[in-house]
Amino acid sequence: MSKQPEPKGIAARGVDHLAIVCDDMPTAMDFYTRVMGFRLVHVRRVPYEQDRWQPPYDQLRHYFFDMGNDSLFAIFEYPKGLPKQNRDHVGGMQHVAFHVPFERFDAMLEHVKSCGVEVVGPVPLGGRFWSAYFLDPFGVRLEIATSRAPVEEGVVGSVLQTDAEARAELETLFSDPAEVEKWLHHMPLKKEAVAA
Repeated sequence: MSKQPEPKGIAARGVDHLAIVCDDMPTAMDFYTRVMGFRLVHVRRVPYEQDRWQPPYDQLRHYFFDMGNDSLFAIFEYPKGLPKQNRDHVGGMQHVAFHVPFERFDAMLEHVKSCGVEVVGPVPLGGRFWSAYFLDPFGVRLEIATSRAPVEEGVVGSVLQTDAEARAELETLFSDPAEVEKWLHHMPLKKEAVAA
């Protein structure tokens, strides 16, 4: 087996856009602007072009919303009457989590509830995670996530683990110690706390 070249840093800056499917664009526009606070920034139609992995319908609406932090949330409008996806099947999108700073988390949840949307949570998920869940009008599961860490570390920094924490989980996945070491070598790890 040939060795893969080492990555030279992450080329991607983050999410350019996420794209979901609806079957009623006015309802989607209302929900994502009124409930989520996104801003509509681009509207277009997409012509069908075979062999380009485009949606299989001609002239679909494809609208883009600013979801903050220079990232877009895109929605395709498919014809009515198509079967719904199952988010809990392999290959499905399980949920979309939007980060909200801790100081704005409660206000965001109250706003969502005030729009008549049923919210599950907030629930502590261990570590820094504190989340609440709800559905958009098309059944897409959305999450509002925040960090309850005492120090602001950023989204990625807040999930870093110690070598021992990551090793314990990876050993449940791989029986070969070399495979565990390979993955640990590529992970940024949090320094172990030193006893005083």
